[in-house]
Amino acid sequence: MATSLTSQTSPYVDKLFVDTQSNGTIIDNILSGGATSYIIDIDNSNNGSAVYTKLWNSVNASIGTTEPNVIIKAPSNTRQVVTVSEGFYFGTALSTATVTGKDTASTNSPTNDVTLRIMAE
Repeated sequence: MATSLTSQTSPYVDKLFVDTQSNGTIIDNILSGGATSYIIDIDNSNNGSAVYTKLWNSVNASIGTTEPNVIIKAPSNTRQVVTVSEGFYFGTALSTATVTGKDTASTNSPTNDVTLRIMAE
């Protein structure tokens, strides 16, 4: 997995998390201590099937068993950008994974790379 977390100087967000290989391997606690996410950008342009990015308010979520707090669908061959003016608040931490099914038990990784960007403060 290729992930990065950078500080931003924009007036809109403080942090930018990027995972260029978001898949069924959960990335736990990417924004420790809690965060509010305003923009979630899922680039699924390399896959012929929809993917689902799951977000947990958890330091140590368990993919396939822990019910996600947020699930965002990115249709096949598209880039899906979700903007939430009030933000999604994750008071504990933010953990994430991208899989091929929307149900909690789904753990299958997409066939090709999905790039996930989360802008938060």
